[in-house]
Amino acid sequence: MRKMKSQEKFFLDQIENIHKALEDKEREFERLLQEERAKARQCDVDSGTTENRRLRKEQVQRFMYCQVKDVQEFEAEADQLIKAHEEKKVQLKKEYAAKEVELEKEFDAAFTGLMEKHKPNTFQASNSS
Repeated sequence: MRKMKSQEKFFLDQIENIHKALEDKEREFERLLQEERAKARQCDVDSGTTENRRLRKEQVQRFMYCQVKDVQEFEAEADQLIKAHEEKKVQLKKEYAAKEVELEKEFDAAFTGLMEKHKPNTFQASNSS
C-alpha cells in the first residue's frame, strides 16, 4: 500500500510539473503579446510626411486589429482544447472506475470460491448412547 501511495504521488507530481510548465509558457505568451502591442503603440506616427504618417497609422491599426482577432481565435481554440481535454479526463476516470469494479467482482468471485473450497465440514453428533 505504501509503494502504491509513493507511485501515486510520483505521478501526481509529474502532472503538477506539467501544469506549472504550461502556466509558465502561457505567462511568456501573454508577455510577448503585451510587448508587441506596446511596440505598435510606441510607433512614431507623428513624424515624416503626411502620407508616411497615414501609412504608419494604418499599419499600427492593422497590426492591432489582427492581433485582437488572433487573440480571439486563440482563446476560442484554447477553450475547445481545454473542453476536449476535460472530456478525455472524465472518460479516462470512467474507464478506470469500470475496470476497478470489474477487478473487485473478479476478486469477490475468487475469494468466494476459496471459501467454498475450504468450507468446514458440517459437524454431525453421533446418536449412539
